[in-house]
Amino acid sequence: MKKYYGIIFAVVYAMFFRILVQCNIIEFNSVGYLLIVPLIMGYLPFLLDPQVFANSCLKAALFPLISSFLFLYFAFTAKYEDLGCLVILLPPYAIVSVLVSLIFRHFIQVKIENKKKNTNRNNLFIIVIPIIFGNVEKYIEKQESNFQVSQTIEIDAPREFIWNNLASVPVLTNYIDNSLYNYLVFPNPVKSEYNSKTNTRLGYFDNGIILNEKIIESDEFKKMSFSINVDKSELDNSQTFKHVLKNKNLVFSSITYQLEPINKSQTKLTLVCDYKIRTNVPFYGEFCSKNIISDFENKLLNALKKRIEK
Repeated sequence: MKKYYGIIFAVVYAMFFRILVQCNIIEFNSVGYLLIVPLIMGYLPFLLDPQVFANSCLKAALFPLISSFLFLYFAFTAKYEDLGCLVILLPPYAIVSVLVSLIFRHFIQVKIENKKKNTNRNNLFIIVIPIIFGNVEKYIEKQESNFQVSQTIEIDAPREFIWNNLASVPVLTNYIDNSLYNYLVFPNPVKSEYNSKTNTRLGYFDNGIILNEKIIESDEFKKMSFSINVDKSELDNSQTFKHVLKNKNLVFSSITYQLEPINKSQTKLTLVCDYKIRTNVPFYGEFCSKNIISDFENKLLNALKKRIEK
């Protein structure tokens, strides 16, 4: 029975650090939370009963995997995370914890018997590493990387007509094709409303998010660019958006529509997103952001095409 306490221990441990993230003691988008915590989750079961895991490869892989899923489930039910955050957290937590567990099992197997018996007594200090590292990491300047994602579509309409649907985007609800990301609660665009007096646009999403945008460049019938005012946007309905936008882990430099006439009745419409990622885990941030933004751009352009051509 003692071996199952390792799962409980690992889940409680991870939830403790999620609470530290909520209290801004450590950061969500950090090496400490995204990598070191799951790494130690893979080690924790060995503290209680190393012999059981040394003898079973299945248990060494399965226990940290169960711990990761249970932690994410409890974080979700406690409303610390939404499904979007879970999509970001699941790969590092599941993969890292399982790999560490299997590696640690291998080392236990090759050690002498009395060395193996002392494993769960001598390394308890390891569990506090994320706290130490997390606080140090807060004072380390994050790496900043610039990226650009663009998608292009051909629309059977003159660019003058398309232009009139860009600042104030009509309701797209019936024209959006859902993708895998939508089932993971990443929102779809609904419509945009433009106020010419303030030169601002409100972009409405189907989960209640409202982005406050400003037109920063406009070349009639050719190009229109927006910037996002995060402080004036309503993001409370999405933990994911709050994590990445409010904390400036993801900064949108500009979002641009480009129109190029093919002929009098056809236009090539390109949506370009220039953004920055500020993180100490740049490879993972780049992978997630590019896939999510590309999916969003593709859905938006296809919905605009269907709406305009109807």
